[in-house]
Amino acid sequence: MSATPEKTESWDVAMESSSLDSDAHLRHQQLLAQEPASGLIFTGLPWLHHEDGWKAGLKDVLVNYFPRYKLKRSGTVYIDERPTVFHTIAYGIQHALAMFSGTIVIPIAMGFDPNTSLFFSGISTIIFFICTGGRVPSYLGSSGSVISAVLAVTGYNSATSTTGMNENIPVAQGGIIVLALLYMFISLLVIVFGYKWVEFLMPPIVTGGVVAGIGLHLGYSAFNQATATPFDFYMALTTVLAIMLISVYAPLPSLRRVSILLGLIVGYVIHIICGVTGAGYPVDFSDVSSVAWVRGPIISGPIVFDKVAISTIAPIVIVIVAENMGHIKAISSLTGTPMEKYLGRAYLGDAISTLMAGCVGASPLTTYAENIGVLSVTRIYSPVVILVAAITAIIVGFISKFGAVVRSIPDGVFGGTTLVLYSLIAITGIRVWVMNRIDFSDPRNVFVGGIPLILAAVMTEKTLVINDFQLDAVGASTFASIILYQVLRGYDGYKEYCMWIKRQYRYYKYGKEEQDNNNSALPAVRNDSIASSSEQHVADEK
Repeated sequence: MSATPEKTESWDVAMESSSLDSDAHLRHQQLLAQEPASGLIFTGLPWLHHEDGWKAGLKDVLVNYFPRYKLKRSGTVYIDERPTVFHTIAYGIQHALAMFSGTIVIPIAMGFDPNTSLFFSGISTIIFFICTGGRVPSYLGSSGSVISAVLAVTGYNSATSTTGMNENIPVAQGGIIVLALLYMFISLLVIVFGYKWVEFLMPPIVTGGVVAGIGLHLGYSAFNQATATPFDFYMALTTVLAIMLISVYAPLPSLRRVSILLGLIVGYVIHIICGVTGAGYPVDFSDVSSVAWVRGPIISGPIVFDKVAISTIAPIVIVIVAENMGHIKAISSLTGTPMEKYLGRAYLGDAISTLMAGCVGASPLTTYAENIGVLSVTRIYSPVVILVAAITAIIVGFISKFGAVVRSIPDGVFGGTTLVLYSLIAITGIRVWVMNRIDFSDPRNVFVGGIPLILAAVMTEKTLVINDFQLDAVGASTFASIILYQVLRGYDGYKEYCMWIKRQYRYYKYGKEEQDNNNSALPAVRNDSIASSSEQHVADEK
């Protein structure tokens, strides 16, 4: 067939400080009219729809795989453009600073080497750039979704560890590798069949609750670390206050975006001063003085494929899939460029990166909301800028003194920092509900959203064990949310999805004309049946 149906859906994803100007809005509407419906089957394989056949389409895709970025010296820089060399480097370093907080703090919380994780986050971002054809401006950093699962299977406790390194990383590696393989399989399904089936399984009421549950669960361990001693509590309080004050009152938006990193530095410096003056215990700099300045990444092994570790870590793929979908939609809304058609390739890039991380012993990767925030502030949407951030991370990853300094962060300072970080994760999940206008007057939403949150909060020391299958708090709350949603969504929800499947079948059997004859919005996940109302709102307007 020679044509594809026009796209009839758009997304209303709110982002702080991300309202589109008139030019960007016009560009967005023009592109919406040109793009195929990215929720449809095979839209991840665009050459199949080429008017001269799939061979000509494949050749055209390969020739134009990467955009020819046009130089833009001022104003908003779009996906297919690039700023000057000087501004590209400057904005790239700013993106690197934005991701440092999570990419450094999260590996330390799991006992992974921060230099190794930082190095491979840069490599992973380049892989992601290649897989998406240089058309999605997103940075891959350490994923906080797997923290509780990794801690559960390795038994690592940063508060009691004497080396700051997790000795059971190979056990976690096996689970991460299986997670990555499942992720690759899902990415291929999305490339071939579109992404609507993912939304069917994991609408906003589910994904928001899962993400919020992760933050609530992790907050327990952060609080224990921050209150190990009275002095640790004072330092944790100092660090939290520093982060909040910088985030709210810093004169520049760029400083507010890296408030966690700056607050950690403030707490660290104050702790050093207290140690020198005798007001508290001193910071241990023995590792900083003993390590060399430069070294390569640490590769862990041999990899252990433990059934309990696999059953605990692998289910987190559901969280990562939902998280990345939200980020891609946010970038689409922010840049004014429909990007849902790249979702399968974005999943594939992230899955390959996570597989690499599992093989070497680095933390799993995910797209970073922090860098989306930088995009909204700078309005520089060129993926070339993200490449500079990746190269910066690779270079810093070789500086072993940097990793030694990070590992010397005291418990109070680190506990306060992670408490803020996990609070942000919890609020991110709640924000998903707010953005998608979830109706909590519906009792089904109350159950699907509330019960998994309670499970995540109370399962601090226990796991759900069924024979060799083990779920920690995050895994149990994730499965509970998905199962409850499917049980309570009702007959209308299943009927709606069946209608969409039939529409897919008609489209690929009869082509565009039949699709136009049956033209109606793709099945929006209804607010009164537990999920988002934003898409339904768009359909009602049309």
